[in-house]
Amino acid sequence: MTPARPAVRRGPRYAAAPASAIGARNSSLPWQILFLIVAGTFAVHANGLGNGFIYFDDPEGVVDNVSIREFSAANIGYWFTTPLQFMYTPLVYVSYAIDYMFGHGAIGMYHFTNLILHLANVVLVFLLFRRLTERAFPACFVAVAFAIHPVNVDTVAWISARSNLLATLFSLAAISLYVRYLESWRWRPLVWSVVLFGLAALSKSTAVALPVVLFLVDFWLGRGPSRRLFLEKLPFFVIAAITVLVGLDVRQDVVPQGGYTVVDRILLTCSALVDHLVQSVYPVHLSFAYEYPRTPFPWYFSVFPLVLAAGIAAAWLVRPARRILVFGLGFFVVTIAPTQAVLLIDGYHANRYVYLPYLGLFLVFGYLVDAVLRGRYRVLRAGAIGVTAVFAILFATLTVIRNTAWKNTETIMSDAIAKEPGIALAYNSRGIARFRGGDYTGATSDLERTVKLDPDFVLAHHYLGLIRYYNGDYTGALQELDYEVSRLPTFAVAYSERGKTKIALRDYSGAYADLSTALTYDPQQAEAYYSRGVAGIGLDKPQEAISDLNAAIGLMPEYADAYYQRGVAESRLGDTGAACADWNTAASLGNPDATTSLTDNHCAG
Repeated sequence: MTPARPAVRRGPRYAAAPASAIGARNSSLPWQILFLIVAGTFAVHANGLGNGFIYFDDPEGVVDNVSIREFSAANIGYWFTTPLQFMYTPLVYVSYAIDYMFGHGAIGMYHFTNLILHLANVVLVFLLFRRLTERAFPACFVAVAFAIHPVNVDTVAWISARSNLLATLFSLAAISLYVRYLESWRWRPLVWSVVLFGLAALSKSTAVALPVVLFLVDFWLGRGPSRRLFLEKLPFFVIAAITVLVGLDVRQDVVPQGGYTVVDRILLTCSALVDHLVQSVYPVHLSFAYEYPRTPFPWYFSVFPLVLAAGIAAAWLVRPARRILVFGLGFFVVTIAPTQAVLLIDGYHANRYVYLPYLGLFLVFGYLVDAVLRGRYRVLRAGAIGVTAVFAILFATLTVIRNTAWKNTETIMSDAIAKEPGIALAYNSRGIARFRGGDYTGATSDLERTVKLDPDFVLAHHYLGLIRYYNGDYTGALQELDYEVSRLPTFAVAYSERGKTKIALRDYSGAYADLSTALTYDPQQAEAYYSRGVAGIGLDKPQEAISDLNAAIGLMPEYADAYYQRGVAESRLGDTGAACADWNTAASLGNPDATTSLTDNHCAG
């Protein structure tokens, strides 16, 4: 005997129009509207396609990441075993590798993929909320708000925010399939929902909030507590638990801010929530990051928990709109909660944190507008249309303007410094950009300002060490890198740069040890293999040096300096023919020392 299926009530239903010939003829209207939304979204964000890299996470994740330059068994294994910027996000590696495969490293390809992912998310938002609300207008409202809200520019315009886009894509798809499961009571949609949640977790650890979101979906659809309701969530919670454990293990860049107590952390979280609520309707002071408040906090921080508690109570007491308010506000709070679990150097209140959570607020706003439009008062309906149109135009304009701020590191960090002058990471990132542009004086000024604001800012010490190295101050460089290694003992690049510095100081044994440690933590570092090869030559171990230089060339086939040094090692072994061949290759790739070696050793051209 087949057991009866539990009844599932739909959420707040809207009055449905009677079926008619006109309705049949207009059945394609929502899809036409969706097409216009997608086209408008592309137009609003298109001016960001020509933007550059941002020297905060982009160098490590994309620019200098040689592992994404080829799909190979070794690289794929590396992606799934090595954290990216202290986060376990293997699918982000995969997406970058796809970009590199089609774009050959062109920055426009990475920006184009970000925009395409955002457009895909817009479509999923429309489809999900149309299914949940059973009406096109609320779905259109949420999709448009999500598509053009200025706060979301920080996720779409920043290549290193790819994890956010991917996690949102898979999370929305997982929720949609869960809703389909509730409509059909077939297990296949539920299984695929679990799989998609796993993909979301492999994109970003903050996706762990999704199992709780599914309980909100149950509430929305009127499901009562039952054994089945909890059992079907078990696979989701298992994946969430594993994700949390892995995330805590690899997340080593958390820097305690201001010595906050537990009470301070609660007030800080409440402050972030209130700020995000305000910015949902007043996004005019957007910054790449926001300054941590100093203790003791201003008096009004203690009011924020009361404001939030009052809002929650009001949402529950307003019976006609209880379901919509609880679901929308609950969605916002639940999905933003993981971002408050740790304090990162780029802030407790970053714009990218609300990319997915704002959907809950947009649904509440859309419901209120729809209720007015279906009301009997013509003046209110006209006012709602006018206000909605003004907000849409204003938000679209602010999004276009915000994209110009993301033109490059100099522009976005200068924008942040102008709005939040106490943000250490903004000076640090601008200093990195100036360093990479050869402006060592400007870079030093920004990096020293970073350290003044936050003496424990490790990346500033890293780049100050590089500048001192390039200026010939090897002792000063070593001091900076020693500090960096003491603060981030598993950061491979720090060991690599310190090893290179020790080579300059002719401490070949110390260099070899540091470079070996670097390769233990990150076996895809071509420069570490190269430097260890140089250290091996200095230690009179030419055979080991050749092995390391082979590895460097394998990772970077046009590594001119590696060919030159391999020629040096081969000449130490008496293999002049091989040495001359490598020096010829190095010379053709632009290494000036190779030309001298070719002449001195009477090599044929």
